[in-house]
Amino acid sequence: MHILMMIIGVLSTIGVIIWRIQMATHAAKEIGDFAKGAANLPRKLAFRRKTGKAGSDLVTDPREAAVVLMLEMARANGEVTADQKAAIQDIICDQFGFSSDEAEEVLVQASWVSAPEAGTDKLVRRMIKLICANVTHEEVVELDGMLERISEVDGLPSSAQLDVLQAFRRQTGVMT
Repeated sequence: MHILMMIIGVLSTIGVIIWRIQMATHAAKEIGDFAKGAANLPRKLAFRRKTGKAGSDLVTDPREAAVVLMLEMARANGEVTADQKAAIQDIICDQFGFSSDEAEEVLVQASWVSAPEAGTDKLVRRMIKLICANVTHEEVVELDGMLERISEVDGLPSSAQLDVLQAFRRQTGVMT
């Protein structure tokens, strides 16, 4: 009988140890999530400071402006397809050095701020102006290639996509 009690005691001890390890793992995950939130706090606070602005007025980063132009290129052909979104995310990761999660956040943010003015020349002109004021001519030429890539995701570019591309080239002075 005493052997049976000892086995039950050992099993209980092992159960308590496993339970404590699980609790520690859960606590570590929560601390990690909190740390991620704290790391993004300056960006969130900066966004809150800008909330007096609306739409494309919130865009001040030339990389985000480039993403808005890529979205406009995709929107020119109708709704943005999953393939176009994936291509834009790939470009954001490759060209701007963002992680996949950051690329998705930038894409969602750019989509949100540009939605009210989507499909307008005003939006395209404002984004081009912002980009030209903050980047080199070589980077503008690189962006032209990115826009071409997006226009060709679903096959040959449509006439509306070619119009967006021509407007970009005309306003930036990029010749192909």
